[in-house]
Amino acid sequence: MVLGLRRTGKSSIVKVIMNENRENALWLYLDLRKFETREYLTYKDIVIELEKAFNSLPKWVKDFIKGLRGISVSGVEVRFNWSGEEKIELSQLFDRLSELGERNGKKVIIVFDESQELRKLKGYNILNPIAYSFDNLKFLRFIFTGSQIGMVYRFLKLKDPESPLFGRAMTEVVINPFDREKSIEFLRRGFEENNISVKDEILEEVYENVGGIPGWLTYYGFNFITERDHKKALKKTIEMGVSSIKEEFDNFLIGREGGKERYYEIMKVCKKGCRWRDVKTAIEVAEGRKVDDKRVTELIENLVDASFLKKTDDIYEPTDPLIAQVF
Repeated sequence: MVLGLRRTGKSSIVKVIMNENRENALWLYLDLRKFETREYLTYKDIVIELEKAFNSLPKWVKDFIKGLRGISVSGVEVRFNWSGEEKIELSQLFDRLSELGERNGKKVIIVFDESQELRKLKGYNILNPIAYSFDNLKFLRFIFTGSQIGMVYRFLKLKDPESPLFGRAMTEVVINPFDREKSIEFLRRGFEENNISVKDEILEEVYENVGGIPGWLTYYGFNFITERDHKKALKKTIEMGVSSIKEEFDNFLIGREGGKERYYEIMKVCKKGCRWRDVKTAIEVAEGRKVDDKRVTELIENLVDASFLKKTDDIYEPTDPLIAQVF
């Protein structure tokens, strides 16, 4: 599990590992970010993404899976059948991949990037073939990345006794934002590589406004090099950040439209830090009626699991300084 807030570099880290280990492993990379605007996924969606990943592999890999039910190989192109009696079964596919790895002395690693999107999968429990692989296929491995950290845990259900993955051991890598010192060092080194000298007070101001998310710091650096003007670069970075976060929040609300006003109210109340009682009071004042305690807790937990809010002791606050500016 590779977890961290948006734009902390999870995908970049995984791709670097993939590139550095091409000789020792076979990689299948599934980018699930495209499903952020979808309310639900189907088995077809997952099979098509696997098919795309397979078509990036060498021909000898494709030839090895010939004859497996639900798979057809024509020249250099592989096709997966996702419906009917001849549809592909993931457990059988994983079996064949592990066998492939064993014969070639390589691990086969499947990456689900932004894996929290898999919680939207309807009509098929992908945890079953993953658990089967975990228990039986020693040459197959999985990497799950996720920016909505709580949602990844909801999908994997590691602590649910009825979950296929209950009690399974996982290695967890958490990618945190840079602190103040590391953020300033990151910016300074980037500018030095471009033969630019920037005063420390400017770098401090950047950190105060955009925080330690590497993605936003990088975007600011790019804007500065392009504009050669600190204020313009900072303004452009904040505008882009706010716009992106608004879009992400709209995606979060898909399927939750009934609670839209309440979610906005919570984010407004918590933009500078709040307690549970503050949230309950604000919603009740806005609606002019009592609100069930459990419902208030559920709304807050959804925002925490989606990484829009974090909890420190009994205080809830935005995970990213730019999130506060959205509200």
